[in-house]
Amino acid sequence: MNLETDQTILDEIRLDSEKSYLTLQLPFDELDIDEKKIFSHFTDELGSRYWFRSKDERYNSVGIGYLETIKRDKYSAEALSIEKDRLYRSIQHISAREGMCSRLSLFGGTRFDDKDTTDEWNDYAMVEFHLPKWQFDLVNRELFYSIRISDVDIESILTDIHSELKAIDSAETPAPEKPEINMEKDIFPSAWKQLVDQAVDVLNDEDFRKVVLARQRLITFKTPAEPLYLLKRLDDEEGTYTVYYEKNKSAFISKSPEKLFHVKDDNLITNAVAGSSERTGDVTRDEEQVSFLMADEKNRYEHELVRESIVSDLEPYSDEVKYSPDPNIMENKYIYHLHTPIEAVLNEKTGVFELLDAIHPTPAVGGLPKDKAREYIMAEEYGTRGLYAAPIGLIHEDNESEFVVAIRSMLVQAKSATLFAGCGIVKGSSSEKEFEETRVKFTPMLNVLEANRDESSGITD
Repeated sequence: MNLETDQTILDEIRLDSEKSYLTLQLPFDELDIDEKKIFSHFTDELGSRYWFRSKDERYNSVGIGYLETIKRDKYSAEALSIEKDRLYRSIQHISAREGMCSRLSLFGGTRFDDKDTTDEWNDYAMVEFHLPKWQFDLVNRELFYSIRISDVDIESILTDIHSELKAIDSAETPAPEKPEINMEKDIFPSAWKQLVDQAVDVLNDEDFRKVVLARQRLITFKTPAEPLYLLKRLDDEEGTYTVYYEKNKSAFISKSPEKLFHVKDDNLITNAVAGSSERTGDVTRDEEQVSFLMADEKNRYEHELVRESIVSDLEPYSDEVKYSPDPNIMENKYIYHLHTPIEAVLNEKTGVFELLDAIHPTPAVGGLPKDKAREYIMAEEYGTRGLYAAPIGLIHEDNESEFVVAIRSMLVQAKSATLFAGCGIVKGSSSEKEFEETRVKFTPMLNVLEANRDESSGITD
């Protein structure tokens, strides 16, 4: 980070008055900056911040201040693609060094479905993607600073940026207090089990094979959960995606194991993740759990449905879809999943919003047939899913992107957190066993909150 060198480069640049924004790309590899320091420094941007980290840490991005947002009340791949291209064309991009490798990106996602709602999800639009004022790439140690062209002061802009970076470098991150839990309860547990039994009665092996039903758990606090506390707790579990997404007075949080897809050049990587069993930490019992999962007819059938659907969804966009016929085991801290990697070479001009529309929701979070399952969920499921089980991720100027299926998640507002978990229902499913499966799936978010994991307490109908 050299102020004089950077200023010399900037002095030689002529601002393009036909552009709306100037984006400066700068290195910060010499500074000690992480997501907690960034959030500690930018407390005045509360409600306009995000953190997205891939499970393999391909991306580790923090965004501060939503400078411009593209959003729609109804999903339209064509309209979103036009808006994305328009926004990127409106940016004059200047790099302070040669050979910088990070990419400016938009962050956001879409709700699970377009069910009309006036509930707790009002802070989040049906679909929206944000261009942040500050975008930190914590993998490549590079910053994108974006500002309206009309607000640029060439003489002071770099001095101001360097001053902010030094302040972040020296920022204190005091240990935040754990919020004291006031109450913890399941939402309508008996009614949810009845809904599972109802679904089993209408499912068949022909025109309605599977539906995923989600339930909720409510936790209230005596004092609000501080963002810095949540960020520190999110580091507890490795091998998952990390999503922390503030919007106005809400924060959506996910520790999901499930990639929706990653696209680079013409290559798409996704996976089928369906079928699960608890990971206990006891070696002998866990070996039994893995053996059960690999052999269990219900879990294998559910997994094959998901894999077949994803492959079918990709076929219109690819002449080559590759996968193994036999699943392997995906290990997370609390749960085992059946897992099949899937790769595809995309046809030319396949857009990222087309892929989102085609693949979401996978049968792992919706059901089969997809449209019928989604209609059933919208009509029968209690509450609204919002961003739960929805696609959230990063989009670059071209098709390069990465999206997560935002399961193992919760919505935090004021002094409450609503946790979400779902399970796949097929003919022969047991409502008691499915209830137990969702109990296990609450564990990652309960761990973030250091909350009671014994569901026998505080349960009300």
